[in-house]
Amino acid sequence: MRFPTLPIMVLAAALCLVAVAPALAQTGPEAVAAAPARSPSDLQLVLEPDAAVRLNLAVPRAGRPPGARPEFLDAMDELEQTLREDLAFTQLFDVQGPEVLSAIRLSGDRSEDLEQYRAYGNEVALLTEFKVNAQELILEGRVYDLASGQFILGKRFSGGIDLARRIAHALSDEIVLYFTGRRGIAMTSIAFVSDREGHASKEIFLMDYDGHAQRRITGHISTSLSPVWAVDGSGLAYLSYFQGRPGVYWADLTTGRKTPIVFEEQPAYSPSVCPDGETVLFSRPVRRSGKSSTEIFSIERGGGTPRQITRSSGEDTNPECSPDGSRVAFTSSRSGTPQIYVMDLDGSDLQRVTYKGRYNEGASWHPDGSKLVYARRTERGDRFDIAVVDLVTEQDQLLTTGPGSHEYPTFSPNGEWVVYESRQRGRDRQIYIMSRDGRYTRQVTTRGNNYSPSWSGYFD
Repeated sequence: MRFPTLPIMVLAAALCLVAVAPALAQTGPEAVAAAPARSPSDLQLVLEPDAAVRLNLAVPRAGRPPGARPEFLDAMDELEQTLREDLAFTQLFDVQGPEVLSAIRLSGDRSEDLEQYRAYGNEVALLTEFKVNAQELILEGRVYDLASGQFILGKRFSGGIDLARRIAHALSDEIVLYFTGRRGIAMTSIAFVSDREGHASKEIFLMDYDGHAQRRITGHISTSLSPVWAVDGSGLAYLSYFQGRPGVYWADLTTGRKTPIVFEEQPAYSPSVCPDGETVLFSRPVRRSGKSSTEIFSIERGGGTPRQITRSSGEDTNPECSPDGSRVAFTSSRSGTPQIYVMDLDGSDLQRVTYKGRYNEGASWHPDGSKLVYARRTERGDRFDIAVVDLVTEQDQLLTTGPGSHEYPTFSPNGEWVVYESRQRGRDRQIYIMSRDGRYTRQVTTRGNNYSPSWSGYFD
């Protein structure tokens, strides 16, 4: 059984001159009071579909508190490096870091120092300051509009040194939100399958959005597949063979407990968790009138009797609930070849949505419900590309072309990026992320074979 993911889109930005009030709030891993708001800025990022202008952002190295212990200094280095990488990744900023800005000789006068950053071609500056309080690392970040010299955003975060990367992610997301009005993705996570630990098994892993902090969450020493997130990030549904036949299980990420959702004599495949967090969709074989087909069912996460949703002579697989929980996208061969369909959660109002390509599968929803991303088999039939279809205009386009096979896409929670599985001829399968227009790609796994990624939502 195959399962795909969702399309992506880089945050391209154009500049316009409008008044923007400063935004200050308490956020992040144990955020504390921020500095008071000051005068407005003249700088704002306006997102436009085909724009590619970026803000030049100065991010100089922060000073180190006197007497800070080595482990705190290491955490500060990691935090700053992560912060610069996060901001550059957004495609909103051209980040100018310490390697360039170290040539500046600061006077200590704020207006003169800001003018020096501006002289290096920057439009915005992010100035950070570290403090240490017992076992806590404190980061204060202040953003300045260099044209006016005005302070426009301030945030303060604190936490243990083990949270250095999370603090960087939190500040990056706050900066993205301020300039665009949209949440960033640095605090999100990706679930995936990997065989890296051997034992002829595949286990479920998690990682940060950028591929860091990869860690295993199942240990069945068996084959576990197809992780899918609950909307609130509390857990994952997944498929596993660890008791012999394929069943659907739930991994609670708070307690670490794994419990069965669907474990009966009949196998179950391709789980999906609806936005209510309680309804789980899956597919399973059904025998009717002497013929066998695969149909889609729903069940409550706590158990109960599965309810059959589809009834067709074809193979219906890979269900996924829409962001509002009212619709289901799925793959069906009822027209003769696998294609993407959409229906209401009760099986009514069935619509076919893909017509290009003879083999399309594994659709995932854009967060606003307007698009689906899926895998399309090439005309040669030896590989897949990732495509996206607009459910309003019915227009579709390929996001990947060229060598390799690309499958299992899902959107980031802001709809600007897609994570997917890719394999080049003769190489292992690896996880990549790309912008929603397909222009920018980045490999985020390297060890072993890595499959079936699923991007989390926002963890409010």
